[in-house]
Amino acid sequence: MGCCGDNDKTPIKPRPNRRRSCTDCLFFLIFVIFVFGMFVITALTVLDEGFTRLKFGYDSYGNICGKRNPIRKGQKDFIGKDLTDKKYVLYFDFLMPRSSLKVCVDRCPNETIYTAKDFETYTSKIGHSLCLYNVSAGQYDPNLCPKLPIFKSDSFLFRCVPSLENLNIVLNKTDQLIENKILNLKDIQFSALELYKKLNDVGYLSIAALIVTIALVILLRYIAKFMVYLVLVLSSVACIAGSVLLWLKYDELMKSNQKDNNYRMPLLEISMKYQTAYLIYSISMTIATVILLLIILVMRKRINLVLGLIAEAQKALGDMPLLLGMPLITFIFLFIFLFYWIMTAIMIYSFGEYEDAEIVISNYSLNKKSLSTFIWWYHIVGLVWISEFIFGCQSMVIASAVSKWYFTKPKSALRMPICTAISRLLFYHLGSVALGSFLIVLVRIPRYILMYFQDKIKASRSTVAEYCSKACICCLWCLEKFIKFINYNAYTIIAIEGKSFCTSAQKAFVIIVENSLRIATINTVGDFILFLAKLAVSAITLFIGIYWFHIPVEDPIKNLHVIKVYFLPLAVVCIIAFLIAHCFFTVYEMVIDAIMVCFCEDCKANDGSDERPYYMSGSLKKLIDESSSTHIMKD
Repeated sequence: MGCCGDNDKTPIKPRPNRRRSCTDCLFFLIFVIFVFGMFVITALTVLDEGFTRLKFGYDSYGNICGKRNPIRKGQKDFIGKDLTDKKYVLYFDFLMPRSSLKVCVDRCPNETIYTAKDFETYTSKIGHSLCLYNVSAGQYDPNLCPKLPIFKSDSFLFRCVPSLENLNIVLNKTDQLIENKILNLKDIQFSALELYKKLNDVGYLSIAALIVTIALVILLRYIAKFMVYLVLVLSSVACIAGSVLLWLKYDELMKSNQKDNNYRMPLLEISMKYQTAYLIYSISMTIATVILLLIILVMRKRINLVLGLIAEAQKALGDMPLLLGMPLITFIFLFIFLFYWIMTAIMIYSFGEYEDAEIVISNYSLNKKSLSTFIWWYHIVGLVWISEFIFGCQSMVIASAVSKWYFTKPKSALRMPICTAISRLLFYHLGSVALGSFLIVLVRIPRYILMYFQDKIKASRSTVAEYCSKACICCLWCLEKFIKFINYNAYTIIAIEGKSFCTSAQKAFVIIVENSLRIATINTVGDFILFLAKLAVSAITLFIGIYWFHIPVEDPIKNLHVIKVYFLPLAVVCIIAFLIAHCFFTVYEMVIDAIMVCFCEDCKANDGSDERPYYMSGSLKKLIDESSSTHIMKD
């Protein structure tokens, strides 16, 4: 097992190493023990009747609704009740469900009750009370009964929830934004109903988005050069035009006799004069423009390398089309895990023991076990670690398949590269993926903790502490992105050489430093092109949807109601289209990055001679030969 900083002098083997051994076994063992701990937590919550509480609900005294509750040691009033006939949970104050007292009732209120007299009449009519268990029907005590008004409710998962016709009233009582008509619940309900009616159409348009995405993946091979130069030209023109306009605006302000009002800069929350603000904007934009033009000037001869790698990625996906299905497999595993995690989290919330505690009205409440805090943190770490582990497995499979494809000559000799990649992952490299994903946990959890305390820091009104916390959050976010970038390149080296994570990460870092301009070109121009492709899929699907729903485009003001009706279905279609395109083009990005690492290793290990020929394709080799500024790394 390698370690960080290990100076490996082993000669480079460009072809993926077939003689492999398990890497990072210790971390795989730690990961298995951690996952076992997750199942232990789930078992504890189930044994504590957490699933039963989750399904049927419980009152403020720990009694599960709809069943005979066992008598506990030291039983006091309302504990250990027989609630076989009381199947529904009623909150005394629905607006504050976490702190509200709650009881089990025979049925949810089927009408809205405004006054105490109405309450007494209603409970006398139905023959059972909605108050604490010691209050008879026909009686109302504001200290022992639900807060008025009590809204007409429907049963949802055995909980009494205000019906839709009263939900707008409830929200109006809690949110000033609703009172100001910023959010119109009726519009939301109307749009949701229209979305439900158009679900079949949304499905058809999603299929159309899939077809558009596949077509664009194929076309990208032929229009990549045009898109690259279009992006470069538009970016340069936009930056130059923006700089000129800002300087013209600054000159106009300086020549005008307009009163020098204060201006508040967005995000930075700094007040300054208009002229000063525009001067800062103009200088910043000019500097950004100069930097962009210099980058384009330096990288102009490396643009062909981007085009070559995009073409190579297209060939790889043509030989291994099933790689495009990897996001679907990842989604299935991630969905199963998230479903398990959410169900367990809800059961953890109800995980506790019932002891005496001083609260309003009642002398008893649900106290979490002393273990509860530790369990919550364990569960949150599990969410991050296992999610990143699933994504890491996808990255490892793609990197392994691409490396096998790159170093196989002729390509006709390629045999089941994806199956080989999956088997290598399962038998040899799960420990490396566990270690790589754990590094992300070490950065993300502290960032979450700082974000959690951000509001408390703001409340303390300490400017220094607030800006320090923001700076730390930003630095941790950047560090996380860097670790993810290193991880994927390390996975590619692992796929080629079969070495441990630390040794591979060290070599990946060296490759990144030695080929910084090449990689910068790929990660700016290449990734931006693929981002534009994702937006193109969404835009094309949007136009198809407009004509699919027969939305008039001649006079949008006159046909505002028609647009309003189809706004939510179209928004959902655009989001789905972007996600579909993201899944496909994310694989595209990963294939390009893996080919880039393989290309750098190929250049470093070989010189193109008869004794040490390149593994790269003839077209890619031609680009290298034609570009005098493309530096081939040699040993």
